[in-house]
Amino acid sequence: FAHENWVKAGFIDKIGQLASRRKLEDLTIGPVLTWNNKRIKEHIDKILAIPGAKLSFGGNPLKNHSIPEVYGAYEPTAVELPLDQFLKNF
Repeated sequence: FAHENWVKAGFIDKIGQLASRRKLEDLTIGPVLTWNNKRIKEHIDKILAIPGAKLSFGGNPLKNHSIPEVYGAYEPTAVELPLDQFLKNF
């Protein structure tokens, strides 16, 4: 959750910039052991289908890695969802 004042102050952009620094090479990104890429993508797509939802950053599978397909390998990702939609849908 992010208060509108945090958004106005650039909080989402700042964490997006910090997240973009993460990488496999320095182990600041690692595999998702419980979900594979297909399941992660489906989840992101379902959330983005909710009115008002938007991708803040990430949302793409990692490239050029050797993580087995049974695991997830995704960029750090954040999806914004309006609180009223969250309460309505969940």
